[in-house]
Amino acid sequence: MSAPDFERLRDAHIDALSGGLLDGVETGPDGTCYAWSRTIPDPTLNFAFGVSKPAQFAWAGAVALGRGRDPAFLARDAAEAAALRRLFEPAAVYPASWMVARARATPQLPAPLQVAEHVGARPPPAFETVFLHLSDDEPVRAHLRRHYLPALRAARARAGVAALHLVLEDGTGPAACASLYLRGGLAGLYNVSTRADRQRRGLGARITAAALAAAHRHGAREVFLQCPAGGPVERLYARAGFETRCAPILICTSRP
Repeated sequence: MSAPDFERLRDAHIDALSGGLLDGVETGPDGTCYAWSRTIPDPTLNFAFGVSKPAQFAWAGAVALGRGRDPAFLARDAAEAAALRRLFEPAAVYPASWMVARARATPQLPAPLQVAEHVGARPPPAFETVFLHLSDDEPVRAHLRRHYLPALRAARARAGVAALHLVLEDGTGPAACASLYLRGGLAGLYNVSTRADRQRRGLGARITAAALAAAHRHGAREVFLQCPAGGPVERLYARAGFETRCAPILICTSRP
C-alpha cells in the first residue's frame, strides 16, 4: 500500500459521505482530523486519523467525547496501528479492506431481474424497504431505523458530487440496493444490501455488477469500496473484480 493510495481513497470516502452519513471533519494538531456523524454513533463514522503522538491522541479523544462518542482511530497500516497501541490499549480492532475495481459494462440481467436508477442525494422509498430489512435481527433493524434512516433522508446535494441509488427488483419487489457517489473519474460504492428474505440467491453479486455498469455509464473509471477484511464480503467483491489497495485498521477505545 502506498501513502498516496490511502490518502486518495480516504479523502474520496469522506467526500462521498459528507452531507449524508457524515456531517463534518474537524482539523487538529499536525494534520490530525476527526470525521463525525451527528446521527450515527458507530465508530466507522466517528473516527480520528493521522494520530501518532500523545498530543494528537489527546485532542482527538477530547473532540470525540465532546460529541458524545467513544474515541476511535483509523490507522493507515500496521506501523501506524503499532504507534497507536503505544498510546492506549484497544478494546476492539477491526481490520478493513479498501478495494478498487474498474468501472465497466456488465451483461444484461436475466428476467425478471431489473435495476432502477434514482439520481439525487436522498434514496427512494424502494431503497429503504431493502436497506431496513437487510437483516432478520430486530436490534439491527432498529439501529438502522433509528440512526441510518434519518441521515439518509436528510442527505443534501453537494456541488461536484453526483449521488445515484440503485434498486434491484426480482419480480416480487425490491430485493437489493446500493449507492454510488461519483466525483470525476472515481465512484464510491456504499449501502450494498440484500433483503434478509432474498439472501443467498446471488443478488449481492448482481447489484454490485449493476453498480459497476452504472458508474461506467456515468463517466467513472474506477469504483472503490470498504469492507471488513478477510471474510465472505471481501471474497464477494473480489469475485466481482475488486482488488485490495489499502488495509487500514479501525482501533476503538471501547467495544461497539
